[in-house]
Amino acid sequence: MKRILMAVIALIATLLLISCGGTNDSSTDTGTDTGASEKASYTIKWVDEKGNEILSESVESGKTPSMSYTVSDTDEWDYTFCGWALSANGEILDSIPQANEDKTYYAVVSRIKKIYKVTFDTQGAGEIASQSLEYGTVPTKPEDPKMEGYRFVGWSTHKDGETSVDFTKAITQNVTYYAIWNKVIDVKGLLEALLTGYEFNPYLYIPESLRPDFSASLVDANGIIDDYSDFVDVSDIKYGFGEQWQMVLGNLEESLIFFNVLSVIESISATSITVFNNYFDENPSDTARHEFDVGIYSVTVDFDGEIISYILNFTTELPLFGEQTIQLCMSMSAETSERFARIQIGDANALAYKVTENSYEFAIKYAESRRAMFSIERDEDGNTYGKIYEFIGTSTADIISSAAEFYFTNEYASIIGNKADGMLGFEGYISELYRIEDGALLGYEVKESLLGVLEFNTLWFNLDDISGVSSIKYIPKDGENEAKIYINDLSSLWETKKVGVINSSRRFDIEMRTQYVYSYDAKNEKYIVHQIMVPMMFVQEEYLDTFESDVSSANDVNVSIDVDEDDIDKIIEDYKMLVPIFEENKDNTSSEDIVEYIGEKKELK
Repeated sequence: MKRILMAVIALIATLLLISCGGTNDSSTDTGTDTGASEKASYTIKWVDEKGNEILSESVESGKTPSMSYTVSDTDEWDYTFCGWALSANGEILDSIPQANEDKTYYAVVSRIKKIYKVTFDTQGAGEIASQSLEYGTVPTKPEDPKMEGYRFVGWSTHKDGETSVDFTKAITQNVTYYAIWNKVIDVKGLLEALLTGYEFNPYLYIPESLRPDFSASLVDANGIIDDYSDFVDVSDIKYGFGEQWQMVLGNLEESLIFFNVLSVIESISATSITVFNNYFDENPSDTARHEFDVGIYSVTVDFDGEIISYILNFTTELPLFGEQTIQLCMSMSAETSERFARIQIGDANALAYKVTENSYEFAIKYAESRRAMFSIERDEDGNTYGKIYEFIGTSTADIISSAAEFYFTNEYASIIGNKADGMLGFEGYISELYRIEDGALLGYEVKESLLGVLEFNTLWFNLDDISGVSSIKYIPKDGENEAKIYINDLSSLWETKKVGVINSSRRFDIEMRTQYVYSYDAKNEKYIVHQIMVPMMFVQEEYLDTFESDVSSANDVNVSIDVDEDDIDKIIEDYKMLVPIFEENKDNTSSEDIVEYIGEKKELK
């Protein structure tokens, strides 16, 4: 039965295939194509608003083409893409139809001219309305602003710039114009300020205890000990300043000779102000120049709009100098009140100095044999830093050059330098430490080398700070005989302890070193500096911890350093930190720099 059923099904399938024309034999296909065949794809072109073809693509029939398009804005225009049209600037299509033929679509874009803002910043003179302008439009120049005490100069594109705004130039971006002002300067008041504020004390930044006139440090000139051939009680020795600080004081004292000349201004300042004011009242201007005589003084006042200058020429007798022609040239900035002055005494001596609110500096040329540059400044915390460069020689060559840097805090004065007249051939560095409270030299540390090979770091202390040494006797070196030292009224020689290669280095010893003390000469009303030689104890820093035992083993005496441990630590700390800084800075100023800073005598027109 199953076989019969399968045969019937196969017969029926064959009959159906024949009736639908579904045979694979092409010779039996008698049908006819009655319609046109459709294209499989179409060419779609996209064109931008300027007529430039963006893209040409083939899109399959019945598919919907699409194209994303954006337009970049320019400085002048804001652009918006609105859609696609069938022609340039044509009607925008609601949608893009399916591809059924070749077509070109055109981008339709709208534009709006950009608006820019012109802002006026009067920098303190009130508000001026801003202007909103289309690109390429010329702004309207506002009325000049006004501010009390200032003169309006003009408009600038920078807060502190030059007045460079051109109001005939079209706007192409947002801009801010800043009002530029000049102070209305009281020229007459400026001269008065200059002449009533000419006095300057070069010791202004120096602690009182470190000045020559500090009463607690003054000595009786007749009591200065200069002979140690018999025992001298250590308590009777007058100790003073070391060579580094004295170099600073020496130059400050020399500068006073020049500053004292300024006192002549006191006698003629009132007359000078009156004469100039009368002239200025009749010749008001932003600048002024006037020359006149007041007794033996020839005066020139000059104001160039920024700097007022007062030049005084005269001839007079000066202590130490005799009859000299003198020129004082002082100037002051109208804006910053910074003062600069130059004092010429004769042809060979000149000093120039500059003063600001927190600093002072001067350069001095003295008798063609000494040139120095000094500067000092105080920070907001009250700490002070200064430096000095000194050159001694002839007008054509420097023989000795020295430098020092100094630091003042509330507690200490630290001075680092390379001046050591008392050490022949010295080429090292010395770091001195003083106590601000009383100006006492707490000690110093010296860096020096032997033949450029061995380096020594020695701490030095006044002998009155060495407990266990009550008296000293010193017999200088005589010919081949070495210097001899005795202590504590003993007949045995003071001995040191040597170390190093062939015992070439002393761990400790006593030597005579140069210091400076001051006395007051009441008859001549002046302070006198005395260069003295005093005994000091040194110990190599590397052997500081064994100092007491080393001295005891060599001399059978018990000694100790009677200086606070914190002070000794400060000496060593300064030495390690400040000496390297000084080494970098010590050659920063030359003798030629000093001469250039001082400049030449003012030649009047």
